[in-house]
Amino acid sequence: MSTTQTRTARGPGHTGHAARVGIAGGAAVLWFAATALGVLDLPAFVAVAVLGLLVALSVEPDARHPQRGVVASRRNLALAVLAGVAFVPVAIGADLLLGRVPLEDGPLVLGALAAVCVVLPRLAETRDLPAPAIVGHRELILGVTALVAGVRALRAGELVIAMVAFAVTLPVVMAVRRVRLGACSPRRLTERAHGLQAANLGIFLAVLAAAGLPGTLVVWRSYLPGAEPFVTVAFFAGLALAAALVAVPRPRVSVVTNVLALLGSVVLVAQLVGTVGAPRDPVTIGLPLPGRWDAISAGRSALVNNHWTLTVQRDAVDVVVLVDGRTHRGDGTRLEDFAVFGQPVLAVADGRITEVVDGLPDLPVGGYTRRDMAGNHVVLDIGGGRHVLYGHLRQGSVRVRPGEEVRRGQVIGQVGDSGSSGEPHLHLQVQNRPTFDVEDRSIRTFPILFADATVADVRRGDAVAPAGWSVPGR
Repeated sequence: MSTTQTRTARGPGHTGHAARVGIAGGAAVLWFAATALGVLDLPAFVAVAVLGLLVALSVEPDARHPQRGVVASRRNLALAVLAGVAFVPVAIGADLLLGRVPLEDGPLVLGALAAVCVVLPRLAETRDLPAPAIVGHRELILGVTALVAGVRALRAGELVIAMVAFAVTLPVVMAVRRVRLGACSPRRLTERAHGLQAANLGIFLAVLAAAGLPGTLVVWRSYLPGAEPFVTVAFFAGLALAAALVAVPRPRVSVVTNVLALLGSVVLVAQLVGTVGAPRDPVTIGLPLPGRWDAISAGRSALVNNHWTLTVQRDAVDVVVLVDGRTHRGDGTRLEDFAVFGQPVLAVADGRITEVVDGLPDLPVGGYTRRDMAGNHVVLDIGGGRHVLYGHLRQGSVRVRPGEEVRRGQVIGQVGDSGSSGEPHLHLQVQNRPTFDVEDRSIRTFPILFADATVADVRRGDAVAPAGWSVPGR
């Protein structure tokens, strides 16, 4: 065949590939712009995952060239170093940026760095190898994407949402890949490499299932009232289906998949240990509400406490009141629909008021702001370098003033929905500073124990009341 004929024969294929690359690349740019600028208000891990998928679609599928893989080269080493540098602040999270960049710019900075991590593997050098490639080009991009998306979910307080999304989508992805790319007989698991991979994936799925047990999924009572039973079933059913599909292995053992599964198991085990570990240097205080209340976020792990990854509010407790398993009555569009809204807030100890903010508006349900994140709040000095912060109080409800001495049990205000709240609740934490500013990097919090209560060491899902009350357990 002549050169001209060769070009003619290859032309349509190359043109089609170039078009796909252009479309996927353009979509990736538009997606990043939409998520970074807040046009699409999505969880951080979703923004990263979709971006990585679009970037991966801009390269040839690994299955078409099974012997073309990422190679050890100076170029790839430089790209890996750059990606590592970008990944460090993503892994550390907002703590690294507080006090260095404006609070409202933090998500944009972290989002841009996460995008850099995902995009750099697109530039990786590949080569045809004499044997099947250990790491394909798409596999590298998707592996880095999964790592960055997982870290973003952990650091942004979205771990529980990510766990459910992962459990639901994983078996679908596994099934589609086995149908399209082929699968082996379960007898293949007797081979060392496939057996080890199946064991690794099985351990990860078991640890992920265990991570859903310690009150983790209770937060869906706030995220999507009434959906908790369905979410719970979907979560465990998805993991069971994925475990069944592990027994039907694909022909190729994936290094990237195994590394990610191992890392995931280690992180989740560490978080599970945190849910049962004893508190260090706890502070004992009284109850902040006069009757029964529920902890929607509390404990020493990202599995049960959305505050855990931000130092200035790490040991905080979010207080709501559940009625028939819901935080609100009716359709939940009005602040007054929420059982906790307007509840009296009590001084948890004798002390002196050191800071009061009372003029900020209560936001509509679902509203939030990155400025004045604590909203209307009071800080109470209880001695010994310990100060109690009450956040998201109702506008105009605060009854105390700076310098005023209060007694335990005294009403100091009402629960509201001011600041970065989302829905009415009380944010309670014990800290080392007499004032609160989320950008104050000197603030440290202390674990809380509640005195004279049905539950002293509270975590998500606990119902709490004065001692002697009959309250259902977790």
